[in-house]
Amino acid sequence: MYYAQNKKPLPLYDIHPTSIKLINRGHPWITLDSFSEKFHPKEKFIVAKNRGKPFALFIHDPTHKKIRARLWSKQGNFDKQIKNFKQDLSNRIKAAITKRVKSKVLEDRNHFYLIFGEGDNIPGLFVHFINEQILIQTYTDYWKKHQDYIIQQLTNHINQAFDLDLDFTNFWIQSRDEAKQPAKCLDPNRNYQIIDIKESDINFKVILGKYYDHGIYTDMAAIRKRLAPVFKDKKSVLNLYAYTGAFSLFALQNGADNVVSVDLSEQYLQWLDENIKRNECFDGNNHKSEQNAVNDFLDEAIADKHQYDLIISDPPSSSNDGNTVSNSFQSYSRLLTDMEKILSENGQIIVLLNTHKTTFRKFEEKIKKTIFSKNLPLFVAKKYFLHEDCPTSKNFPEGSYLKGLLLKRKNKNVEEEKEVATTE
Repeated sequence: MYYAQNKKPLPLYDIHPTSIKLINRGHPWITLDSFSEKFHPKEKFIVAKNRGKPFALFIHDPTHKKIRARLWSKQGNFDKQIKNFKQDLSNRIKAAITKRVKSKVLEDRNHFYLIFGEGDNIPGLFVHFINEQILIQTYTDYWKKHQDYIIQQLTNHINQAFDLDLDFTNFWIQSRDEAKQPAKCLDPNRNYQIIDIKESDINFKVILGKYYDHGIYTDMAAIRKRLAPVFKDKKSVLNLYAYTGAFSLFALQNGADNVVSVDLSEQYLQWLDENIKRNECFDGNNHKSEQNAVNDFLDEAIADKHQYDLIISDPPSSSNDGNTVSNSFQSYSRLLTDMEKILSENGQIIVLLNTHKTTFRKFEEKIKKTIFSKNLPLFVAKKYFLHEDCPTSKNFPEGSYLKGLLLKRKNKNVEEEKEVATTE
């Protein structure tokens, strides 16, 4: 037994040897297995042992299907840390917010992550700043019992750091679970709110409280920024799985005179059109929305011999075209072949994947194998990872769920193009 300061014994739990190895390397989760299924469901904290001694302190997550405990600390007096948990949580919240204030993330956008879960040592808790609205997203039920305290601490630290005067009416809560419910405002009189945000001098509309996703992927913002040079001088741009059109607007901003956005959702494409209208400097005549399944659109584009200087493919982790459900990782075998057929002579392709189930290495290998097996004249030129307000760790691949590759066409005048992939 491990005794807390109140002299009540806390059980020391055995965990799987593989879990011990992974945690020592920097992984923050204990997943469901023959060891973790023995954790008592009423435990708030799990003190794991290794060779009979206290090894690490975890917050318990008994209701999650796969993740049973999330790392809180690997060293120090766990007894004292449990007693001072709230103060420690407050310190971690302050540290995460301070990090954003000192970074350059605020220079070109007013939506960003204040807290990025495990990347900020507050596992399962993600907090967005959306033009002075605060969206709290939880991936574990653990934080529900501390909701009032979290809101209090966020209010204090945000107001102090950004010289604001926010109160509870600026806060929205959302559980990111299978129910896929929209966020709820703490103000009971507000069902949803339309918010104007800005990123790289582009205006976007987002909506809190009406849909599961609010209209822009903040975690993609740093990658969009690093991709900005790729959009230069691209006159014809194809945006597949366009959603509400962030990449389409980037293309218009950079002077493209033919931008095509493809999505199966009429709602998203209408939202995209509204985003274009929010930017008076954009010529809407240069943009066309195509409500269609991506594979069907590509078939038609190939038949019509269309050509694009830049193609962006950002499929959802799984998509439904009305008839079939496809896995985005597996779909790239066909997608890449079809995209190359409509790529201009000096064209480039951006391929993205958004899932924690596939590592960056596996994704890159998939793309390279497809290029090799299909004899496609392409090579990997750059790699893109989560960055800035979305900190990650190489020992926690699940946290690096968003990944991208820039593919370039091989130069026909060179016998063999040497692949030199840089990291962005």
